[in-house]
Amino acid sequence: MEQNDFRQMMETCKIKKHFMTHNAIEPLSVDADSSQIVTVLDDNGRNLSGYAHGGLLMAMADCAAGLAAKADGRQYVTQNISMSFISNIKGGRIFADGKVLHRGRTVAVVRVTVSDENGTLMADATLNMFCVG
Repeated sequence: MEQNDFRQMMETCKIKKHFMTHNAIEPLSVDADSSQIVTVLDDNGRNLSGYAHGGLLMAMADCAAGLAAKADGRQYVTQNISMSFISNIKGGRIFADGKVLHRGRTVAVVRVTVSDENGTLMADATLNMFCVG
């Protein structure tokens, strides 16, 4: 994906009040087969114990996988996700890195790692992204 295409896609998302914008998830990079996003853990993203909510980590994985998949110019929806939660934090930045492992005619398989700002692995996920156009 060209840098100008990436910027245009993100501006369109902000105008439409896209899920990522609403949840303070910021894209850092997108290229032909990968993406990186970040968010800052705040009270809205914590569970009752004060740690990052598992739903936030899963949303991060889903967003990173979607950006990596759609870098080929087609549109995708999540078909399934398998995620292992490994560690957690109570504050700081959270990064999700998506990498396309396989790009088929209708399904892209994307692996996403979610980590804290020190590089500690928080979660590992594999997503099947179904091409809708």
